[in-house]
Amino acid sequence: MTTTNLDHHDGGDNGDQEFSTGLAALEKHLADVAAQPTDPAPPPDPPMPDEVPDNGPATSEVAGPVHRRPGRTRRVQRRIAEHAEAHQLLTLEHDDAPFEVTSDKVRARRKAVVEASRLWRLDRDPRVLAYRDARMVTLITRLALVSLVLALAWSTAGVQVFAAEGAAQWSPQWWFAWLVEPFCSLALLMVVGGKAYLATRGHEVADKGLDRAEWVFLSLTLGMNAWPHLPGITEEFTVSALVLHILGPIVAMAVVRALPRLLAAFRGLALDLEDPPVTEPDPGTGAVTAVTATGPPTEKPVPVRTAPARRSAPATRPARSTIPEPKRRDLTQLRAEFQKALVSRPDGFDPANGASIMRTLKCAKKYANQLRDEHLNRPSGGDA
Repeated sequence: MTTTNLDHHDGGDNGDQEFSTGLAALEKHLADVAAQPTDPAPPPDPPMPDEVPDNGPATSEVAGPVHRRPGRTRRVQRRIAEHAEAHQLLTLEHDDAPFEVTSDKVRARRKAVVEASRLWRLDRDPRVLAYRDARMVTLITRLALVSLVLALAWSTAGVQVFAAEGAAQWSPQWWFAWLVEPFCSLALLMVVGGKAYLATRGHEVADKGLDRAEWVFLSLTLGMNAWPHLPGITEEFTVSALVLHILGPIVAMAVVRALPRLLAAFRGLALDLEDPPVTEPDPGTGAVTAVTATGPPTEKPVPVRTAPARRSAPATRPARSTIPEPKRRDLTQLRAEFQKALVSRPDGFDPANGASIMRTLKCAKKYANQLRDEHLNRPSGGDA
């Protein structure tokens, strides 16, 4: 190993001096830095459990230790979150905005209420009621006529047995016997149908001749059905056979008597259509009438016209204007008139006759007799 000795000549003292000066400046700088007070930065808050990113399994070599504040356990964090949630809920507690929003159930109920209100008003429209009554009258009339036709058809067989009188089957008399009930039934249907149609038009036929015709046809039908099955006529009398054969005529009689009364009752439901209470909106505009909380609209009572009475011949009565009303006079006034009659002596006046006094004074019989007795019982003997 070779050692080289460096010879320091004039520059050796200057180098030592520069090194000492730099070392002193460094020591002074470090002393100044150490003298300044510095606060250590707080460690960052650990993230909440739901805010911790999921970066896979953490290892000690990669993630490193988790720094927490002293005492910030999971229980404390849950309590802090619970209090924060409570404060938010209290803030929203007085907000009624969710309750002001109309739910689907409320909208459906309001729609049903509006529809029910419009139907309620429509059902009370006189035009709707008149249309409904007209349909019901037509239905009842048709049912009555169909029932009448079936009842008369039921009695046709019984009438045929009565009219055939034991004729041979398929003989001319046997065939003609089938025509007895139809022409009676057609005549009856003509009368009943005409009266029913006129009644639907508001003209009730109250004719005694038509009523008699109805009763004649019905009586003939009932008699021809019941006669072969009456006791003493038939060999084996049974109540069931008699009832079955008179059932058709009885039903026909009930229909004939009930139909005019029903139609007269329906005419009493006639309504005044001059001022209908409901005006429907134009379908093109799509307007909907609002429903208020005051309830259905009040309507004026609809006048109901009663059925006209049966027309009959007016009774002849004397005109009241030609007969003067008798004066109601007391006994004092009659005595004064009696004294005047005694003085004037009108024709036919006899103070001793009660009938003459009654004709002259035009008074009641008891007053005339009382005036006669007073005149005859006077002390003067009845002389004027």
